[in-house]
Amino acid sequence: MLDFMDYIQLAFAEATNWNRDNSYSSLTATAQSLLDFSTPERLRVHLSSLSTPHFATSYTLGTVGLIDGSVSYLFSTVPLNHAASRSSLIPLRKLSPGYRQVQAPVALIQNFRVDSILDDLNHLPGSNDSDNNSTTTLRNHGRSQKATLFHATLHLPPPTTLNALFLRRISPTMQLSLAVCSTRGPPLSKSAPQASLLTQLSHNTGKYSNEYLFSTDNALFGWRGLWNFGPDPRATSTGTTTASTQPLSLLSAGAEAYYSPVSSLIGMSTGLRFSTLPAATDVPSSSSSNSSASSNSNTSNNPISTFPYTLTLTLTPLTGSLSTTYSLRASPNLAFSSRFGFNVYSWESEMVAGMELWRKSRRAAPADDHNDDDGLEWARRKMRGERHPPLPSPPPPVPKRDPLGQYHTVKKTTGEEDANESVLKIRVDQSWNVRLLWEGRVKELLVSAGVGLGPSSFASSLSSLSSLSAAGAQSSGGGSAGVGKSYWHGFGISVLYSS
Repeated sequence: MLDFMDYIQLAFAEATNWNRDNSYSSLTATAQSLLDFSTPERLRVHLSSLSTPHFATSYTLGTVGLIDGSVSYLFSTVPLNHAASRSSLIPLRKLSPGYRQVQAPVALIQNFRVDSILDDLNHLPGSNDSDNNSTTTLRNHGRSQKATLFHATLHLPPPTTLNALFLRRISPTMQLSLAVCSTRGPPLSKSAPQASLLTQLSHNTGKYSNEYLFSTDNALFGWRGLWNFGPDPRATSTGTTTASTQPLSLLSAGAEAYYSPVSSLIGMSTGLRFSTLPAATDVPSSSSSNSSASSNSNTSNNPISTFPYTLTLTLTPLTGSLSTTYSLRASPNLAFSSRFGFNVYSWESEMVAGMELWRKSRRAAPADDHNDDDGLEWARRKMRGERHPPLPSPPPPVPKRDPLGQYHTVKKTTGEEDANESVLKIRVDQSWNVRLLWEGRVKELLVSAGVGLGPSSFASSLSSLSSLSAAGAQSSGGGSAGVGKSYWHGFGISVLYSS
């Protein structure tokens, strides 16, 4: 489950219309969410709050051998009024990432500025005359700020670690990120704190994206790039987009390279991603199906009745590592993923499989008749031999205004996110290491519980047993006594409450 501050950062990206999928770092995000999820460690409690639309706080207390915790603060110049802050209202699908539906690339908006929070000081009582209003309007227009976010987290107790993030939208297609990590040594140590700075400049045009990185740790330089095959969204943004012209799939290719002149470190990788888009799984209405049947030119562009899926292929030439992933969403509440990787220079291989299963709440909001689907309608249509059966037309989209003043078309939801109140994730690899994770809502608390099972042992718990068994074997004159392996890795619970 994501932390509350990570959820607020995602809300900031949505408010500024920044596409996180159009990046090489998100090439395998779907498979990582289903296969590389982490389970909580022992007991951890999170208390968070979005006190104002611009300011958020979070406190964490955990017990992992010893009591530890953290304090986090976040400030955003963009008002986050659209983000639900109460733990009883936050959609669980936003906190528990699963199958990630890739969206079609779009051209970024030109209005990337937001009004300053100090502009409210100009609207004081007694300044309602027309001259003051015109002067105030011009002053506010010139004082508008670019979207900026500040975030800092202090981890306690010693060794104390400070993580800070500065994020600024410097242009409609460029974003600057500065991340600082500073660690203080032991209490009796007189050495200076170790600190590192990571600078990242992202350029996203919709058609392609470039990321330039520099880290003070070993003076590391890096570059990441992603290219989307197909029409340029900047050329088609001015025209009207119909159902027949919407792309059904997206093929992306990317690469990354790193070099450190201090340690002579070189690294590079490349990858491909093929994913179906939402238009490929949308079932056409009766009117659209009748019109498409009468026109042969539009038949080839009709949406296909299938489930969403994503395939990726990544290659690291220097180490000879090759990895492939296949993820699919069989129904709105069920998703599967698998990964197979091997090394061409050795016999090492990896095979991982995972799934997630969402459970609907009994207190779900009443849905419309045309949206009452259990996710298996595509199988029933294939058994009946129907390709595009007539269905009732969905409700018209509702325009919604975001914090930047732009209007976007938002479809009416049927309470799917509110209905899904718990999820079960399972992951198993070729060594039979099993990882189970349950996340759900209990009253007004968000609870995450996980357990790890596998053929390995606790070093702390079995070291004493091995020494005792060895001493007993020597005293009795017998041979070496083996210690049975434990299949219990650990169990943890994490509780989140926000207001």
